[in-house]
Amino acid sequence: MALTTLWDVAYFLASALLTLVGRVIPPLAAPLSNGDVIWGLSALVFGAILLAASMINTIMLIWFERKMLGRFMDRRGAMHVGYAGLLQNFADGLKLFRKNTFKPREADELGFYAGPIAYMVTSLLMFGVLPISTGWSDGSLPLSMLLALVIFSFAPLFIFISAWSSNNKYSLMGGMRSAAQMIAYEVPILLAVVAVVLVSGSFDLNTIVAEQQNYWFWGPLVLAMVVFAIGMLAEMERIPFDLPEAEAELVEGWNTEYGGMLFAFFMLADYLRALAGSFLIVLLFLGGWTLPTYVPSALTTFPLAGIFWFLVKTYAVFGVFVWIRAALPRVRTDQLLRIGWMRMIPLSLAAVVLAAALVLVKCLPVFGCIPSMGG
Repeated sequence: MALTTLWDVAYFLASALLTLVGRVIPPLAAPLSNGDVIWGLSALVFGAILLAASMINTIMLIWFERKMLGRFMDRRGAMHVGYAGLLQNFADGLKLFRKNTFKPREADELGFYAGPIAYMVTSLLMFGVLPISTGWSDGSLPLSMLLALVIFSFAPLFIFISAWSSNNKYSLMGGMRSAAQMIAYEVPILLAVVAVVLVSGSFDLNTIVAEQQNYWFWGPLVLAMVVFAIGMLAEMERIPFDLPEAEAELVEGWNTEYGGMLFAFFMLADYLRALAGSFLIVLLFLGGWTLPTYVPSALTTFPLAGIFWFLVKTYAVFGVFVWIRAALPRVRTDQLLRIGWMRMIPLSLAAVVLAAALVLVKCLPVFGCIPSMGG
């Protein structure tokens, strides 16, 4: 069979594994050759590959941020464990794994343990929806962009549950800040996405990428991209919008009472969301896994070229996020909400109007004309 998609690879591995087991244990050969059994194991293998890819990239993002922040601060960053500090994050993870997790005496047990797990699981679900190459998933979801944003918007609920169940006033204040911040910035994010939908004519991320074959949307929709990127910074709770944690004011914000692996869940989920946010920016505005048509064909035809260029763009976007973290101070709560409700929403509405005008005109002086623009 032709291994053209990741699902094909998963199906091939599942079939090979079940065939091997059937040869070793002959009585199981017939039951294991059932199509439903093969399909079920293929789904598990597919999920395992997605989990491994997302976790490896998340760990690399943490290392990448440490090294970049070190350069911004005129130091080397992580460097002692492994070559260039590549194993430092594994050492930190092992340390957290060995630590005990303590629950406050008056904390709500169900919310205290369920909050971090649900936050982690919903962050991982994003990567089953976001395509990173033409061969990454089998087929396409007609509303994949809306599904990704819906999964992304679950975070305030689980953060607030974790904060409230901790029975700590600092945690509760951090949880309330997080809920207010995320809800305030979800509105401009959705409006910025409306601008992309108007131009591409689709809610399918694969179609949105295909519509950027001639030129990427960051040019004609630069205002929408800026609004979306700022909104993503607020959703990811990164500087200058890290008020929910604000260690100088709230000890450690909504995760004050968490330690050990539960704290590791929160940290990993934060970086998973940063990775997913970078994915969305690349998919919506930077052409996804494609390159402009005028680049040499040798740059787009080597094996796994789509995945390679997608990850290059993703790390470039995350590098800008790290640059912002190193350069800007934290804003106040009133400033954050004022920016969200009184600045970002008008700008996102202006981006929608400009996108609608672009669909009507279909031509730009610099970027040229796109006959298929707007579906």
